[in-house]
Amino acid sequence: MVAYDLLASHYDAVTGDSATEITFVDGIIKNACRRAVTLLEVACGTGGIIAGLAAGYQVSGLDISPGMLAVAREKLPTGTALYPADMSSFKLNVTFDAIVCVYHGINHLLDFSDWESFFDCAYRHLNYGGVLIFDIITVHALEMMAGIRQTVQQFGDNYLRIKVRPSGEVLFDWDIEVYELQSSGRYVLLKEVISTASFPHDKIRKALGERFPEIITIDSDGSVVNDDNENRTWFVCTKSERREPE
Repeated sequence: MVAYDLLASHYDAVTGDSATEITFVDGIIKNACRRAVTLLEVACGTGGIIAGLAAGYQVSGLDISPGMLAVAREKLPTGTALYPADMSSFKLNVTFDAIVCVYHGINHLLDFSDWESFFDCAYRHLNYGGVLIFDIITVHALEMMAGIRQTVQQFGDNYLRIKVRPSGEVLFDWDIEVYELQSSGRYVLLKEVISTASFPHDKIRKALGERFPEIITIDSDGSVVNDDNENRTWFVCTKSERREPE
């Protein structure tokens, strides 16, 4: 079973309202690429972000989890293109004005070579002058989360328990348990382990700089950041307006 398939039906209830995130992403797109019309969300999950952007853009989504895409299909406009694919190796016969990857989806790639492959895929699928926008959860933030015994959250009549633990120098495993209430009044336990990785800003910027001429890093209030001590960092990468010489 692909990661998140088991939890797909509960994902939206756990993550809550995405309106603030949608407004933030929309603002970045409009600032970086005012002419943007077509938009692809990579690691789109249940489609909450692109559903909120569908009124202003021609949206598409890509995710490796069939379960998540099935949920997304129910909330998106009829005919919305949804691609079941790996974010580090996708090949689509279409390009976009903007590509976004939200809720630190890139952190699910555990080797930096896969991060670079994602950057290559995004670059190839962007129109000239287009923008790639993605966020990461930093090593600093993951280390802080690993220092917490556990997080417990109630959603409806169900319960979520998360424990983050280090599994390598830059690797962290998320032990996720959902206690799902049944009609019988008993609970069923759903369990998944989600692995994530993060890397220093300088390493990410260097790799991006080999592909994109303009890179901006900002935090979630829109301020420019230059270090690794933030909990969450956004990268805004603009492709050249015209084909570069070979």
